[in-house]
Amino acid sequence: MPTNMEGALTRKQMMQRYADRAGIPISNFDFYYCFGLFRLAVIAQQIYFRYYHGQTSDDRFKMLILGVHVLENTARRVIEQSRL
Repeated sequence: MPTNMEGALTRKQMMQRYADRAGIPISNFDFYYCFGLFRLAVIAQQIYFRYYHGQTSDDRFKMLILGVHVLENTARRVIEQSRL
């Protein structure tokens, strides 16, 4: 996981290293990152929906709605700041 600890690669450096070693372009990375965030939000929303409607009673799922909002806000920021 990228971190801000001294000596660790930044996200951008890690993406570039992966692209270089895999031999693939990363010019559309914002799209794929945003799409990944969307997919995670959908999964969390589905689990939260089941909890909210009493289809599961596991209290760990109660807070998933917060994760949905975080993922949504992050995706919106990616879209707003994207150069594409």
